[in-house]
Amino acid sequence: MTSYQSRNQIHSELQRMLPHQIEECMECDELPQTLHQLIMHNFQARFVCYDKKTGTIEVGVEDQEAIDSYPKITVQKFKLGETVSQLSRTFRKSDQDLKFYGKLLAGNNSAAKIDDVVLV
Repeated sequence: MTSYQSRNQIHSELQRMLPHQIEECMECDELPQTLHQLIMHNFQARFVCYDKKTGTIEVGVEDQEAIDSYPKITVQKFKLGETVSQLSRTFRKSDQDLKFYGKLLAGNNSAAKIDDVVLV
């Protein structure tokens, strides 16, 4: 199935979806799959987890400048309430990224499998 979405539509739908994802996280004490995938993508993270005791999201990002044989992972932490601003700051605007966001949004809104996103 193909989804047709505009760049502005993708951005505004992400902004609308995030508060609902955060609310779901608070209720279930775990990251919803869509939010997990979005954080992984935006931060190019190795791992993402939610610490329900402290109400923080931990993101493990590989240090690209490290030349060691083992990857050096830097852990970034931010409060669940800061998620919208953190993700807005890392929002990407390339066609490939927008298509990823479009698939994420289309998959979140329907049961149908989205194979491709066409930017209009």
